[in-house]
Amino acid sequence: MFQELREDYGRYSTKRPTLTRMAAKAVANAGFRAVVLYRFGHRCRKRRLRVLAALVERLMHHLCHCWISTTAEIGSGFLIAHVCGLVIGGGTILGRNCDVRHNVTFGGNFNKQDAEGRQFPTLGDNVSVSTGAVLLGPIRIGSNSVIGANSVVTRDVPENVIAAGNPARVLKERWNEEERKL
Repeated sequence: MFQELREDYGRYSTKRPTLTRMAAKAVANAGFRAVVLYRFGHRCRKRRLRVLAALVERLMHHLCHCWISTTAEIGSGFLIAHVCGLVIGGGTILGRNCDVRHNVTFGGNFNKQDAEGRQFPTLGDNVSVSTGAVLLGPIRIGSNSVIGANSVVTRDVPENVIAAGNPARVLKERWNEEERKL
C-alpha cells in the first residue's frame, strides 16, 4: 500500500515523498485525499474488514465529493485532477498511471457481460479520461489512450488512440510524445 501511495504522490508533486509531505498533500488536495482513502479502504477490503472499508467509502464521499468503490482495482500512479462528481464502480479495473478528471463515471451495464462475467470497464496503463466522460459496461480501453470530454464509451477502444463523442469513436491514431502531454 505504501509503495503505491508513493507512486500516487509522485503524480501530484515533484518533491521526494516523505510521510509529512504526503500527509500535507492529503489535507490540501482533495484528489490525493481520495486516493489515500481508496488505498486504505481497498486494503481493509482485502483483509476482509468489510465494515471498515464501507465506512471509508462513506467518509471519502463526504470529504472528497466522489465515490470510489473499495472493490475496484486501481494501479499505482493514480491521478485525480479534479475530484468532484467522480464515480468508480465496484468491478472497475484501472491500470498504472491513469489520469481522471471530474464528473467521470465508470459504471457497470448489468444487462451485458464479457466472457469472464465482468460488467465494468477495464483500462490499460497511461490512460487519460477527460471531464464528463461516461464509460459503461464490460469494455476495454487500451493503454496510452485518451478519452475526450463528455464522451460516452460503450465499446472497446484500442491502444494509442484519442477517442471522443457520443457514442465515442476513434478520432486520431498514434501520436508523438509532445501531443500525448496535451
